[in-house]
Amino acid sequence: MPRPVDPLVAELADRLDESHREWFEERAGIVEFDAGHSRVDAERLALLTLMQRHPAALIGVTTLQMMLGGETRWALTADVDLAKRQLAEMGAVDVHEVALADVVRAHPGVITFIEAVRNADHLI
Repeated sequence: MPRPVDPLVAELADRLDESHREWFEERAGIVEFDAGHSRVDAERLALLTLMQRHPAALIGVTTLQMMLGGETRWALTADVDLAKRQLAEMGAVDVHEVALADVVRAHPGVITFIEAVRNADHLI
């Protein structure tokens, strides 16, 4: 993938996981070629749009929501594809990305503890 022109955009883009980086590159190309913006402006706009749609993209952690054992559950992961495979092995269904802030706000007054879940040889 080409390195973004603006040094700050490049630094931030380096923090994106593969799927967000791909989305960023695609969006920048669309803005540059279809909307006629310069490459540097297209990259800046693409990064802003990405941050609007996926506010946690730069922290490298994704929140997944799923049904597991008849209950809605959530998981944090730095590797979405691996987590989805492991969750499927555990019997999770309807696994999809959600905003962590929305999960926390939906449970006001609740403190959530994060712990590793072991399933056979898997650590999630």
